[in-house]
Amino acid sequence: MNTREESESSRAVGDTGSAMDYAALRCDPEYAELNRALLGMVPAGSAPAVLDLGCGDGAVSEQLLLRDPSMSLVGADPEPSLLDAARARLGDRARFVEADAASVARLFPPGSFDTVVLANCVHLVPDLGEALDAIGQVLAAGGRLVFNSAFYSGAETAADLPLYAELVSTARDAARKRGLPPARTAAGRPPGLRRTAGDYEAALTTAGFTGVDTVEREFTLGPRFLAALCSTPMFATAALPGIDRESAAELLTETLEKLHERAPFTIARRCVYFSAIRP
Repeated sequence: MNTREESESSRAVGDTGSAMDYAALRCDPEYAELNRALLGMVPAGSAPAVLDLGCGDGAVSEQLLLRDPSMSLVGADPEPSLLDAARARLGDRARFVEADAASVARLFPPGSFDTVVLANCVHLVPDLGEALDAIGQVLAAGGRLVFNSAFYSGAETAADLPLYAELVSTARDAARKRGLPPARTAAGRPPGLRRTAGDYEAALTTAGFTGVDTVEREFTLGPRFLAALCSTPMFATAALPGIDRESAAELLTETLEKLHERAPFTIARRCVYFSAIRP
């Protein structure tokens, strides 16, 4: 779950603000389960060269290395503070570079990697076609691209849409009472939130990838996950546009607690996974 606040729409992959913005979410066991399902799609063995694109603070990079210590891993992210955290986490076990998805073809020679991984961040890519073209260039022939997202059009189940609507509308009412009226629209809202699973499949085909495999999994958001999600820059600024991220996160978290005290609930959500081959 890797985003940026001030430049969300112009950065291809990464976390908004500091490494702490997503720390609670990354510690959640439900979030970890999303990553485990993605890691299972990454080929192991034969000392592969792997690019963890949008690596954030290196949490997924660490899991990749634990799963296959033989791999040569490079992590890339456009946020220097997160790269510092990744280097502190992994030391010389991996190399980290400042880059977004569209720039990797300028940083690495053609065919540099056997696998490219984008964990929980592809929805932040503003120009998907440009990013897939760049990724295709740095993948070796027969190399694999794997990515996932729980933030796309169709991720929410129809049964739970009213719960999302109640959370946001109640938080907006609370914001107005505090003299913080939300804006009508969220400036810089990540374009990937409007993409469907079909849009990703079509983009992969257009970019020349083959063997496209798509899996959708449904998972449950419990109170802890939802509270962590409300505190993230992407969710907070989208739900309460025009309000500073810290205040928006506080309002959403307080609203979530009140709604849950009134009637405990969970929310079901889908995550889509993709695996594709560069011919």
